[in-house]
Amino acid sequence: MGDMGVNINLADTLPYLEQRFLGIFGKDAETTELTTWFKSIQTTAAKTTAGVQCVGMQRPIPFHGIYQPTRLIVRGQLSDAGESFSYENRAARSIALARLTENRSLSVQQFLADKNDALIFAGPGWGKTTFLHHVFRCYVREDNTLPVLITLRRPTAVEDLERFVEAASRIQKRQHKARTLLLIDGYDEISVKQRQRVSDALLKYQALEIGNFYLSCRDYYEVFQISAPEVRIDGFTLEEKYAFVKSFLSAFQSPLNHVEVVDEFESRGFSEFLSHPLLLALACIGKTSPSAVQPRSALRLLERALDVLCYRWDEKKGISRECITPLDGKDRIKILRRIAYTAKSPHLPRSRAELEAARQINLMNFDKVDPRQALMEIAKFYGILVPSEDGYEFVHRTIHDFLAAQYWVETGAFARAANYEWSSRTAYAACLSEDSTPILEAALAAPDSLPAVAEIFNNAPSFDMKRIAEAIDTYFSKPGRVLYLDHSVSNRIAGNLEPDFVRLLSNRFLNFLIENYSSARTAVRDVVVGHCLLELASRRVKLDYASYGKALGAYGTEKFTFTIIGIAPIQLGFLQPANWDEASTKLKQ
Repeated sequence: MGDMGVNINLADTLPYLEQRFLGIFGKDAETTELTTWFKSIQTTAAKTTAGVQCVGMQRPIPFHGIYQPTRLIVRGQLSDAGESFSYENRAARSIALARLTENRSLSVQQFLADKNDALIFAGPGWGKTTFLHHVFRCYVREDNTLPVLITLRRPTAVEDLERFVEAASRIQKRQHKARTLLLIDGYDEISVKQRQRVSDALLKYQALEIGNFYLSCRDYYEVFQISAPEVRIDGFTLEEKYAFVKSFLSAFQSPLNHVEVVDEFESRGFSEFLSHPLLLALACIGKTSPSAVQPRSALRLLERALDVLCYRWDEKKGISRECITPLDGKDRIKILRRIAYTAKSPHLPRSRAELEAARQINLMNFDKVDPRQALMEIAKFYGILVPSEDGYEFVHRTIHDFLAAQYWVETGAFARAANYEWSSRTAYAACLSEDSTPILEAALAAPDSLPAVAEIFNNAPSFDMKRIAEAIDTYFSKPGRVLYLDHSVSNRIAGNLEPDFVRLLSNRFLNFLIENYSSARTAVRDVVVGHCLLELASRRVKLDYASYGKALGAYGTEKFTFTIIGIAPIQLGFLQPANWDEASTKLKQ
């Protein structure tokens, strides 16, 4: 395998990749057209993996200049999570296994040495795409492996995957020593029908036994049919944060000291929150803001960072850009929002982008503003929507969905919508609304809405806690939502929720659920309370006095034990607030 720390000129590797392709697929006339097609796929992959386009950058940074070697968490075996209950689907299994403490952390070298298929899970902005690009770069000079990178957000990606697998099924030299490595990025970014096609293609590829695949997908999405080990991208260590921030600030010629920047984030309690590339980059941008407080919600951080990026970023760096249009920062953001809203994919044709830009420019009553010039200016200034081979592309899906959600809410179209597609875009729009209560209620009542529910709770929404507590109770009371339940023993409840989105709730709402559910106990509510207690304990937060008093009165003893199967048991008394005896006396008075 190639040296992971060396800068590789990927254009020079294309002939090697072509020769390896011919060595596996043959050199007869039948493969001539196939070879031409394959060269186009690999040329795209080489261009895509040459650099990293971070938010805020005018141009990509060379890959080796910013990439921090990813570490991967290999999830425990199913038996580790308890053998007394079964999982209904892969999403439930993934969520439960993600909480196990027996997970192993592997370096990229250790992971690649196993040569197994793998499903790569992580949240938005955690570096799934960058990791697959790194793997591609690792194998471009490996004689015995042919890496093939297919990015599913591209218009013909699913067809390209199917064509490759179909061609591979005709290989005669089954025992050829070379193997193929399929790198499939963005399973969550395509429709359900397309996901099923991707799964079918990968099942056929597995059956051929000519190589392995890595498939990336966001958390909370179910990968249909495929049986493969599941791994998760680990967060940055402190040293990796230093290195990433140093590279990021250097690219902007910022005078900020990378160690001081990271240490300040750490001292404010953002260690876990800023442990992956997107939010860490946005936090660096937000660091130039005069505001002294960094928001804990990823959505609020994104909102603030984009505001800084579009209105104050250049000013703080002492840069005055030469504008080619009369547009200001607010005007450019309006164009970006409209394009994001009308584009279902992060990648869109040049003609479509220019048409939507022209429509927004006309609405703003500007004379003689060339939409193509406006788009190039936006790309140069902000690095959010950038030119690609045959159009434009948002540098990250999270930013695309966020801008689209802003447009959706601000135009009033979201409030008028009768039905919703339960996506990140809908979740962000709910969080940007004054009151997300009805959207959350609808999501909790709808099938296949778990990704949106998780995204909403993860981004500090405004909602009526009593109504959402009732909706959560109804959600988990449905058949199959509690994977295991045992309340046969006095002073003890054992169970496990499917899915465990409770861990995404705020401290205040966790306290509210404990207090509310303790007042009207059911077996299901008891399991939810156990999850809430365990989450607060993991955050090293004690219960509020009122919540603890209600819970103690309801369960009768501080030794009441909640056993969350596959994770851990916890007693109510572990969450007793400080000076409880004194406080309880005052409460009684």
